[in-house]
Amino acid sequence: MANYYSDHFSTTVGATSVDDPPIKAPPGISHSALRYKRGSVTVAAGVTDDEQCHFFPLKSTDRLIHLYLSTPSLTGTTMTADLGVYRTPEDGGALVDLDLFCAAATSPCDDLTVAIARVDCFALGALEDEDRGKMLYQLVDEGLATTAYDNDPKYNFSIVLTMNTETSVTAGAEIVLEAVYTAGAGS
Repeated sequence: MANYYSDHFSTTVGATSVDDPPIKAPPGISHSALRYKRGSVTVAAGVTDDEQCHFFPLKSTDRLIHLYLSTPSLTGTTMTADLGVYRTPEDGGALVDLDLFCAAATSPCDDLTVAIARVDCFALGALEDEDRGKMLYQLVDEGLATTAYDNDPKYNFSIVLTMNTETSVTAGAEIVLEAVYTAGAGS
């Protein structure tokens, strides 16, 4: 019979022995306080394909647990969106992973003409529930086909909703994104 140890005891995932000397678990997964961020964007009538809603930055070492999307129904037709990760606007705003959290083909992002009441979008894209609590740069690696970051890149990412519409929004509305996370190194 084997005993298996978590990342509180060993640096190796699925380890069957405790590290010697024992490791000290990172603060993001042990004895950490939950943090909360809320971003609100009001989109105006006329929002069209590829327009972006930048909600808030998260550090590359922050550990995301929940990502809640809320909006009243947007007036228009064929309203879809992708929820993903970009570099922050002050860092050039380059695309990192368009649909890491929710792809346009996945509910609730597949129909923004229906009201969305605080749906957790964390695992509706490339991620699984088991990825909750990993550092954001590790989540990006999970979502990409190749490894982008072997180590912490030490910069902020922006969480972005990118509109995919075949017709424009005919009336403005507020879109809210909430993050529950633990702070990474340097917070």
